[in-house]
Amino acid sequence: MNKNIVIIGMPGSGKSTIGYMLSKKINMNYIDMDEYIEINENKSIKEMFQISEDYFRDVETRCSRSLSKLNSHIIATGGGVVKRKENINIFKENCIVVFLNRPLDNIMQDIDTNIRPLLAEGKNKLYNLYNERINLYKEYCDIEIMNNREITYALDQITELIENQN
Repeated sequence: MNKNIVIIGMPGSGKSTIGYMLSKKINMNYIDMDEYIEINENKSIKEMFQISEDYFRDVETRCSRSLSKLNSHIIATGGGVVKRKENINIFKENCIVVFLNRPLDNIMQDIDTNIRPLLAEGKNKLYNLYNERINLYKEYCDIEIMNNREITYALDQITELIENQN
């Protein structure tokens, strides 16, 4: 497959874990977009947010543009990539966008708010983010996968749906 697979979803939905496992399963390169952003900016995401959220979102858009030009990569995005439609438009040029939809109750059990800058205010912030973003995830994706079972189930679902796209 030449197109990239871009995984979007809430913080804690399993984008990085499933993206990495999927890359091994279907033999594609894997990129965690948050790590890519930190390396390119030589700053942590937390440091970028301390400058301003707009600063971080500008960097995110720049990195979306460069990542979208790759071929045959799986890209796990940050949860807020959908806040700018421009990012999704950029990805849609050469990517299949997969929304990994994980129930909030499952996310709440697992998430560490200490390592997520936008969730520093606590877990109530997660509900606000969910309400702000859920319709964007659904609108922008090409494929929606429920991640409410074992990880292997989500992997199998994504693999099957992507094969059907070709």
